[in-house]
Amino acid sequence: MKVIEKIAYLGLGSMGTGMASNLLKAGYELTVWNRTAAKCDSFARKGARVGQTPADAVRDVDLIIYSLSDDAVVDKIVFGKDGVLSAVTAGQIAIDMSTVLPATSSREQKAYEKRGVDFIDAPVFGSKEESANAGLWVLAAGEKEVVEKVKPILEKLGHTVHNLGKNGNATAMKLVGNLIVALELEALSEGLLLARKAGLDLTTVMEGVKVADFRSPLLVGNGENILKRDFSTNFALQLMLKDTNLIEQFSETLGSPIPGLRVVQDNLADAVGLGFGKENASAVIKALEKGAGVEVAAGGESPERGSAEYLARSNEKSRVCAVVKGH
Repeated sequence: MKVIEKIAYLGLGSMGTGMASNLLKAGYELTVWNRTAAKCDSFARKGARVGQTPADAVRDVDLIIYSLSDDAVVDKIVFGKDGVLSAVTAGQIAIDMSTVLPATSSREQKAYEKRGVDFIDAPVFGSKEESANAGLWVLAAGEKEVVEKVKPILEKLGHTVHNLGKNGNATAMKLVGNLIVALELEALSEGLLLARKAGLDLTTVMEGVKVADFRSPLLVGNGENILKRDFSTNFALQLMLKDTNLIEQFSETLGSPIPGLRVVQDNLADAVGLGFGKENASAVIKALEKGAGVEVAAGGESPERGSAEYLARSNEKSRVCAVVKGH
């Protein structure tokens, strides 16, 4: 196989920006493309070429990587006019790092195969911070020799790389993982709210969460930020809702029950409807706080909210939820 020197990276969102930056730092000859072209400017200043279209970006490169927001965007950027497939050539490798349905990965693989292009689905676990610091946990699925060829590149992006086997397995594992994440965030939110209503000192509660046998980095990090009322976005709540809708679709095709996730979906949709969709996914607790009439925060008794702040936004709830679930 040809040595990989030239890489095209498409999609410079919160995750893609960090990954593309790390490829540039690693010395690869990089071409970037993004729907909002201004996001390419900082890369251009550092020596990257800017593609005018997805097709233009992938011409004459060895490896194509993209991280896009959802299945519909993948369909447009890969299969659409001036899309990736219109310009690929035999011998290239394409990697989709988006969180999508396994059926979408399968469709991509078949389309690339017809054009002599190898394909890997490689979504990641981690958030904006891990992306910037090359600390992601990368899942990869495809032909073994192809995964091995791109592994040194994926290692520039992540802390670990895991080979899941055949195409579609990595996207399936990503949805399994996000199911667990969604349930953990719901459990954390319900637990902290219950502790607040019971009059427990929340700082002491988190001290217990840090050392108990159910501890996890996700629970500790998000729990501490909730007590500080810090909902800075690492992974947007509206994207978590999108992913839970993907999990629902995937589970239905397999006949696998997800009763717990349906509760989380409802609370995520409520939080989006209240205007918190662009905040971190941990802001799901705000939907529960609205119903309980209290706020979870460190420092003793927090004021009863009566929810004036929330109620001012709640009239938009049904309309926004319908729009989000439709994507």
